[in-house]
Amino acid sequence: MTQPKGFRAANRRYQYLFWPMMALYIVIIFLASHFIDEETSSLGLKLLAAVATSLPILGALWAILRLVRETDEYSRLRHLTALAQGGAITAGVAFVAGFLQIFGALPEFSAFWFGPLFFAAYGISSCILYFGKTV
Repeated sequence: MTQPKGFRAANRRYQYLFWPMMALYIVIIFLASHFIDEETSSLGLKLLAAVATSLPILGALWAILRLVRETDEYSRLRHLTALAQGGAITAGVAFVAGFLQIFGALPEFSAFWFGPLFFAAYGISSCILYFGKTV
């Protein structure tokens, strides 16, 4: 297990990886939406665009997990609790939406939206844990 390296140093490493990953994600989204045509582009180009778009998100998740590993026990508990709450909220919404779709009460929609929902739920949970009562 990685030893805590100090909150400032860990947070700096997180910021130096997370924000460039988000910037790269935005650039790839704009490039892919400009150059990929759903009807005329080859399957290989579509696969390349999908994988290239996903890699910065995986990098951001890795940055979050690295931050968790490199901080003290209190920060680690707060982040892991927020990650668990974000995952539970996302899974709960996915199950409810899935059953609503099965029973015809909700039209089908893209599963893509569960990723942003997770990050939003994680962020809100993290803020509540930070500004609210202790864990």
